[in-house]
Parts: sequence; structure tokens; C-alpha cells
Amino acid sequence: MARGVALDLLTGGRRISRDIDLFHDTLEALDATWPADRRLLESHGYELRSVHERPWYIEAVVAQGPDTVLMQWTRDSAFRFFPLVQHQDLGLVLHPFDLATNKVLALAGRLEIRDWIDLITCHERIQPLGYLAWAACGKDPGFSPLTILEQAGRSGRYTTAELEGLSFEGTPPNLPDLLQKWRLMLTEAREVIMALPAGQVGKCVLHCQGDLYRGDLAQLRRDLAADSLVFHSGSIRGAYPQIPR
Repeated sequence: MARGVALDLLTGGRRISRDIDLFHDTLEALDATWPADRRLLESHGYELRSVHERPWYIEAVVAQGPDTVLMQWTRDSAFRFFPLVQHQDLGLVLHPFDLATNKVLALAGRLEIRDWIDLITCHERIQPLGYLAWAACGKDPGFSPLTILEQAGRSGRYTTAELEGLSFEGTPPNLPDLLQKWRLMLTEAREVIMALPAGQVGKCVLHCQGDLYRGDLAQLRRDLAADSLVFHSGSIRGAYPQIPR
């Protein structure tokens, strides 16, 4: 599982996703899973109405009584930074860092308010935006970190009506507060990107103990000078870094 539902559950985010995304590394896996899942859901009393069917993408409305949800079966790249993780309710899901870097690329490409909200959550709970943008271009060589920020920076022009169109657990966030936070995020992210070594672009920045690095600009400069950071490359199906002892 990937995208909004997985991200919300793994980060404790308050935005309620309105669709469920199931990813597959190959077209063969997608071709086998879609009919099997359909039979399973129908055997448990759910009705499915196909909306789109392509070799690489299936979208269907799943209903039981008055309740409905949009589900998507899709082929996604097997290139990631970390292996899949097991969730007790969702099964195999993308690692939170891979969910976050995918969200960076999503916002740079389509400027949806839901991606913007999710990326603020990623910044707060997974890793600051500058490091996420730095790594995300490793998944899409057509972007540089600063280009990603430039594209994502075109967001932040959302309206209260757009925010009210989303669903949240508890009290919805305040739009002016979010916009102020976003502007600060972009400023800090640009500073971080300018400080990171160009030869390590496209890699996940880790603390020397293997944790995702969250240092501010001053701490980053100290840790770079002390050579205490690890730069972890993505790979097919992901891998955990080998941390020198």
C-alpha cells in the first residue's frame, strides 16, 4: 500500500484520505492481483464499479450499503530507498521515507492541496523538506533539489474553500498558519540544499547512527565538517544502509 492512507497511518497525520492505493512492482503482479482482489471483495459483500482499466492502472469504486471508497491498483517503480515495511493492518507498505519523497514529487508535479498538507506533515514527522527534496531527485533525475522546491513553491496559494474540501480528524488546520509555516519550510529547505555536498545529490541523508537526519542549517554545517553524516542511495526494492561502526 502507498500514498495517502499509508502515510496518514504511519505518521499519525490528521488528513483523512478518500482513496486507497495498492501498488505493484510489475505489470504481471498487477494483472494477477486485480481480479483476485475483486473476487475477494465481492465474496465479502462489497460491490465494485470499475472507473478506469488500463494495463498499468485500475480504478474502481468499492461500495457496501451507503459507504463507498475509491480504490486504485497501479504499477509503481520498484526503485526506493528502503525495503517495504510490514504493517499489522495494511500488510506491506512503503517505508515512511519513500512515502515522503514520493509526496515531494507529487506536489512538484500537480500542486494538489492534499499533497501540500501531507508534505507539511512529512516535514514535521519524518524529515525536513530540504532533505526530502534532496533525496527525491534521486527518484526522478529530471529534477534537481532546487527545481523541486521551485515547482513545489508555486503551491501555497490555496483558498479556505479548498482546505474545507478535505477531511480531517478533529479540528481542521488554520490556513494562514499553514501558509506561514510553508514559507518558512521553503526558506530553510533552500539553505539546507545549498549547504549539502553536490556529489551526494539524490541520496537520503542519515545521521551516523543510521537515523534520518533532522539537523538545522547550523547543525548540518557542524556535522558535515565532522564527517558524521551518511548518504544512502536508492536501489531496486530498497535496502537498509550499511553503517560503519
